[in-house]
Amino acid sequence: MPDAPPPQPDSKRLFDRLLKVGMDAGDAYTFVQEVRNMAAVNLIARFESKLEAQNAKIDAQNAQFASIRWMMGIGFTLLALLITLLRFLD
Repeated sequence: MPDAPPPQPDSKRLFDRLLKVGMDAGDAYTFVQEVRNMAAVNLIARFESKLEAQNAKIDAQNAQFASIRWMMGIGFTLLALLITLLRFLD
């Protein structure tokens, strides 16, 4: 079996430990890469969940602003009708 490519520096400690316990260099390298891939997937999943939570907050705020706009529109309409009605009564 050809020599496995050297692991990246931050993975070297784990790679060296695996070699000390008797694991084949190729298997140790593959194991280190799989651990790194799982860590990356975990990080991405956590980031996505935080992003989804932030999007949910933004959606809730947009809904709240929309309802406030409607209430203000109805209020101004009622105020205009009241002013019109009071002018006709004079």
